[in-house]
Amino acid sequence: MAGKLNVMTMTEDEIRKFKQPLSYYLRQKKIDTLKDICRFYQIKGYSGKKKEDLIDLITSHIFADFTAADQMFEVMSVEDYNILNHLLIADTYATECKGTIPVQNFLFVYGDHVFIPEDIKDYLRRYVIEKSQSQEQSDEVKLLVSAVNLYGYFSLAQYRLIAERFLNSRKTEQQLEEELQGIATVKDGFVLNPLIDAAQFHGAGIESKRQYYVPTSWEVFQRYFAFEYQEESAEIEALIRFLQPYIVNSSQRQDIKDTLIVMMKMMDNPDNLMSILTDMVNENVLTPMNEQEAGRYMLGAYRTVRSWLLGGHKMAELMEPEPRIVNKRVEKKSKKRKKKNISRIKK
Repeated sequence: MAGKLNVMTMTEDEIRKFKQPLSYYLRQKKIDTLKDICRFYQIKGYSGKKKEDLIDLITSHIFADFTAADQMFEVMSVEDYNILNHLLIADTYATECKGTIPVQNFLFVYGDHVFIPEDIKDYLRRYVIEKSQSQEQSDEVKLLVSAVNLYGYFSLAQYRLIAERFLNSRKTEQQLEEELQGIATVKDGFVLNPLIDAAQFHGAGIESKRQYYVPTSWEVFQRYFAFEYQEESAEIEALIRFLQPYIVNSSQRQDIKDTLIVMMKMMDNPDNLMSILTDMVNENVLTPMNEQEAGRYMLGAYRTVRSWLLGGHKMAELMEPEPRIVNKRVEKKSKKRKKKNISRIKK
């Protein structure tokens, strides 16, 4: 059994990969704290129990179904949700955090880092997937979360357009921004993915370069409610096959794929693509590889994920370019010249 957690004796890499179940973290809490958790989740029969019995009572209740997750998200703050969402998406189990988090959220702060138990991470990932198929979530929530997961970040102008298309909404950008206060991060007219550092984000000039892809139907659009969802493509699969020999822990294959997709959605400049793999190498998630070859695979996958950079279409939807129309003067010239001009393709 692992001893008491002491981040002062750990490297940053050891902290980020520290993988323990919920019971480990609960054992480091006082009995009064465990009873507070029982009261929050309305767990009966905790009075007079010893510490190990309380831990068993809590874990059995939490993982029995998704009732506890519903209760947790009902009162969770936006700040705590952003931290949780980051940990659910990332392939690590800790991240930097300054401040406190209520213990009922099952995110445990030690020093300047917050840790998520491995079984809680798996539990909440399954919860998100199930809720993405549930009718309990309002269409407004599905629209917002799906847009964040599809686009990485997006303008209020685009948000107004998809709200009108899929929900028949007639709200202005200002009205939508007011509704998002306390729910999502909005800066410079853009709704940001929780992983984006708002302080470093500047929206000036971005919108003129974007042509957003919009799924053909509401049914397709809301598939993106699950944070790890991405329509399969040959380019993405080719990238993962290329990376397979360099993956340190084969069980992290899906986590690596999810992380790559999420990070690509938030990256506007393809020149910075290799920084994603470099970070994974530095974190010992991947071993070093041929950067030039890796860059080609990354760019191919990026063009698929970042579909709004393709004139508002997905790669598979792009039509073959049309040939140039040859003017009459050219047609009257020699046979050789005529053939050369007809073969020119419109750029």
